[in-house]
Amino acid sequence: MLLAYFQLALAMSMGGLTFPAAKAFVVHVPPLEAAFLRFVLVAVVLLPFTVRGGRAWLPPGGKATRDLLIFSLFGMVLFNVFLFAGLAATSAVTAGIITSTIPAATAICAALILRERIGRNGLWAILLAVLGVAAINVAPGGAAGPADTVVGNMLVFGAVVAEGLYGVFARRITGRMPVFAISFWANLAAAVMVAPFVVPGMSLERLAAVPWPLALAFVVTGLGSGLLAVVLWLNGVKVVPAGRAGIFTAMMPATGVVVAVAVLDEPFVAAHAVGLVCVLLAIAVGTGVFGRRRETPVVPAPDRG
Repeated sequence: MLLAYFQLALAMSMGGLTFPAAKAFVVHVPPLEAAFLRFVLVAVVLLPFTVRGGRAWLPPGGKATRDLLIFSLFGMVLFNVFLFAGLAATSAVTAGIITSTIPAATAICAALILRERIGRNGLWAILLAVLGVAAINVAPGGAAGPADTVVGNMLVFGAVVAEGLYGVFARRITGRMPVFAISFWANLAAAVMVAPFVVPGMSLERLAAVPWPLALAFVVTGLGSGLLAVVLWLNGVKVVPAGRAGIFTAMMPATGVVVAVAVLDEPFVAAHAVGLVCVLLAIAVGTGVFGRRRETPVVPAPDRG
């Protein structure tokens, strides 16, 4: 059990490391280009496994292929584009806190599209998540910290909505293909979607000017959250009950905040503290800590990169 706990905590910590790394990277590379590079990176790494997987790794066709493309549009293209664009205009601390409301967004999207019922704990979790985001955006000056802007925060929240829709469409294709096969084809489709807007303006000189430690951090966190975190999470939830596993999602904002403050020297102000507390309470309530016997919590998968 201790090993499973470690796997869950490490998976979410890897997701949290994505925000400070991406924040630093978009200072040197345009957001859309950064997203394109991440898509290509994950697809290239998974290509050998796809080739070895044979026909079992191919999209089933028909409705499943359509769902895969929609899944890629929301979970890969829009999520990453909104996230990288938002990080260019707000702090990694704020982005980490806002994206922690993804479970609440997923529950709302599932209720609207799949007609799934939201229980009492789910409603409280959504309310707390909304309060957390509001606390950051209604601070004096319109944003929590000096590096934050309302526009940047709203772009990051757009990533949250996209991820919520991703969660809905993920349920339609999960089980039809291996997890890594879905990740490969989704990232490949995303790269194809954004290539016409990125490739003509790409500059090798600009990419070469990125400091190598930063480029390495971007690659490692992209592969870590998109590949290794998925394996760790899936292994962990085989042993740990869903309600208890969901508690470990709190590691994502916590890790992102600590690294952003310690490495990027970003400020952590009172509004951040209020927002973080509200979001962590939302995670605790939504995962059933205060009512596990009465409701079945929804546990999100980690970021796929």
